[in-house]
Amino acid sequence: MKKISLLLFSALVAFTIGAQEAPNISHGTVYLKNKKSDNWYIGLGGGTNIYATNSEKDAGASLGDRLGWIGQLEVGRWNSPNWGARLVIDGGHIKHVVPKLPAEQNWVGGHMDLMYNIINAWGTYNPDRVYSLIPYLGVGYMYGLDQDWKKPNPDGDLFKSQNQTLTYNVGLINNFQLSKNVALFLELGLRLFQETFDGSGLGGDYEYDNMLTGTAGIKFGLGGKQDFTPAELMDYNLINDLNSQINRLRTENDQLRLRPESCPECPEVRPTTVVTEEIYIPNVVFFRINSSKIDRGQEVSVYNTAEYMKANPNTKVKIVAYADKQTGTPAYNFALSERRAKTVADALINDYGISSNRISLDWKGDTEQPYTDNAWNRVAIFFVD
Repeated sequence: MKKISLLLFSALVAFTIGAQEAPNISHGTVYLKNKKSDNWYIGLGGGTNIYATNSEKDAGASLGDRLGWIGQLEVGRWNSPNWGARLVIDGGHIKHVVPKLPAEQNWVGGHMDLMYNIINAWGTYNPDRVYSLIPYLGVGYMYGLDQDWKKPNPDGDLFKSQNQTLTYNVGLINNFQLSKNVALFLELGLRLFQETFDGSGLGGDYEYDNMLTGTAGIKFGLGGKQDFTPAELMDYNLINDLNSQINRLRTENDQLRLRPESCPECPEVRPTTVVTEEIYIPNVVFFRINSSKIDRGQEVSVYNTAEYMKANPNTKVKIVAYADKQTGTPAYNFALSERRAKTVADALINDYGISSNRISLDWKGDTEQPYTDNAWNRVAIFFVD
């Protein structure tokens, strides 16, 4: 039993450490890796236990005469929406009804468990879900005491010739989420341990004794992020369009290098109309189809614009947003481009501290298409106003 318990304990520790570096995947969805300080919780609970050996059952006592109490403190962390681990420190009071056993026995101990969220693993992850069913499996330790919370063999040292055992722990946690940081739980557990734990040596035909437990309590998040964020992958069609545009521009540049550096026979061309000067800042934010959310890969454009405005405190910027013409209706695209312009402006104001007085907005929907490639027109463009 000791070898198996050590093996299970090592596996739990390896999981807890290794899961820090593993990607979070639930039901085919990839989740962003949280900080090491996120997803920790602490729980406090109490309830009842019953010593469920054959000798206790055969004694014929009522259920009420056999019920003791249990209290527990736990600290745990969810490494993904599906998997977590916890450390439980517990203790309690056992009532024996077998005549040759002491009527009461106390104990303290603890166990480390691997937890599995069935609802998330077999369904879909929802951070606002109220109920979750969580089986667990682990190993632990129990130290038996007498009814006065003293070691049963007063002549022995702390651990020699005392009632102690390694345990196997298994159970079900019913979790009821009240908010992102507070939850109630109802836990049913079973632990197996050496039959000599009660100090009697009775029931020698059975290698293990067992105890059923039922606890209820409350859990609190420990201050970090408690949920998981799905990773939003870049639109591969947009990437392909961008790569095609880059290759086309490179080809045009190669062709331009073959032209003469001057063209003396060309007459000077004067503009026939006066064009209002508007300076373009070479920063654009591209969006995925039907989206007004700024992807991580596009945040650098917002950052660069904010840095430019901080370096030029008198500069004002105009944000003009568009939608591509090949998807959506004109009315929908007009509203979509408005949301895109406001999203970019909010990022400048809220994330980088740019005053709203220095930002003006315009949106064109699909009435104007600044780029020849359709996918490029899902865009917001910065101009010096």
